[in-house]
Amino acid sequence: MSAVQKRKVPQKNTKYKKAPPKPALSKEEKQRRYFGSLCDQLEGEHLANALKTTKKLLALDPADEDALQTQLFLLLKSSQYSEALKVTDANPEQFGFERAYALYRLQREQEAYELLGEVDEDDRAGMLLQAQINYRRGDYSAALEIYNSLLSTSHIDEYADIKTNMTAAETHLSFLQTGFLSSIQQLPPLPRNQSLEDAPLPSLHLTHTTQVDATVEPAPKPKAPRKSRIPKGVIPGVTPPPDPERWIKKSERTRVETGNKKKKGGATQGSTAPEPTQKSGGGGKSNKKKR
Repeated sequence: MSAVQKRKVPQKNTKYKKAPPKPALSKEEKQRRYFGSLCDQLEGEHLANALKTTKKLLALDPADEDALQTQLFLLLKSSQYSEALKVTDANPEQFGFERAYALYRLQREQEAYELLGEVDEDDRAGMLLQAQINYRRGDYSAALEIYNSLLSTSHIDEYADIKTNMTAAETHLSFLQTGFLSSIQQLPPLPRNQSLEDAPLPSLHLTHTTQVDATVEPAPKPKAPRKSRIPKGVIPGVTPPPDPERWIKKSERTRVETGNKKKKGGATQGSTAPEPTQKSGGGGKSNKKKR
């Protein structure tokens, strides 16, 4: 018998046994797999999926500091400052910097300033945040002092940002110290017995304006003459006029145009004058020009 005939075909009524269920993974095995997925998601910058993975890790162990720190970083990275602030409510002392940064981004500068307090000089992130809070609060001199200390020891990556912030602080501080004096001198003089607070806002002076007498009505513009209906492509005075007998059959027109027919034959070389005929009575054939 062949191999095809020896092969047994399973019957329809044959019942297969179910595979035994897989054993449940332990807590440590789940954490190991979740952390592996989290590393891949962070490397690929899939922040939304990474945030979901941190929630799964915290569901297994709510006290996992690594998962909690990663979740807080992802919330701040994705601009979810209110959610990040809720995470820091449980441990405000452990995540003091993250909480102050979230308050700063939520425009609660006074709370962030009180929470941050004094910052160590070795803590560059804390000093930069303190300078930004001082700038937001209007303390430009304190912000400028911190920016100067950071600029002297800054790296190439952060030099441009610190320089830009320092320039903005210098501009505001210069205006508050001396710049406002020149702006006050440009204001119009106040009338007598009137303070600056009671004076109205100065009016804008327009330049290069012309006065128009509103009492004289402008004369109405004459209507332009109506253009004659000229067919497209016709130039008056250049294009010849159409034939008035164009609607009559060509055989019935008074002027019949005959086309020149082309003559058959190619061009000839030499003289085109006819050759003279011989008058002698000889029996020779007369030479005629072939056409």
